[in-house]
Amino acid sequence: MRRYFLIAIIIAIVAATYLADFFIKKERSFDEVLRLKQENENLRAQIQLLKFNGQNSILNTNFITAKVFSTYPFNIKNKITINAGEKQGIKKSMVATVGENILLGQVTDVFENFSVIQTIFDPAWQLPVRIGKEEINGLFKAGNEPKVILIEKEKQIQTDDIVYSASQEFPYGLKIGEVAEIKETAAGVFKEAVLKMPFNVGELREIKILMTN
Repeated sequence: MRRYFLIAIIIAIVAATYLADFFIKKERSFDEVLRLKQENENLRAQIQLLKFNGQNSILNTNFITAKVFSTYPFNIKNKITINAGEKQGIKKSMVATVGENILLGQVTDVFENFSVIQTIFDPAWQLPVRIGKEEINGLFKAGNEPKVILIEKEKQIQTDDIVYSASQEFPYGLKIGEVAEIKETAAGVFKEAVLKMPFNVGELREIKILMTN
């Protein structure tokens, strides 16, 4: 009887070890997929911006890399908290990016060892932008459905056109998203573009802070 009991314990230990190894590998695989996805989006942004602008306005710029604190299971998109603060050189109004070429937001609150970032999904966020290789003007408006408004009706834009920052508050040319759908406004004077965003806030594990002199 004791022999069978020991065998059962050994089987249970082996099974537990196998399951633990399986879930660890699965978690690592998920993190690896997210990392590769973000690297791909960042590379696409860099290529697109070089193609449109012939330059990269943040080339040779210094960044601080910071980890993003989890808010799981809550789906909070308008703000994130990172593990870098005053001690690490973070200051209010510094620009936050995904990779080095995609605009994430701006630092709003700084503490000793952590900081809060307002993301471009915050409904209060508005930002002058430009669209595509023709550099068409528009106003980015955040929210549950990020979009560019006040686009002159006669201007020609297309789906997949890149939308990038054009405000003096930020480096010129940081990618915000791509045109997913074009809509006519009721007044008929302007049109607007619904955007496809290059990242999901809930999937972010680390971000970069653009250091200023």
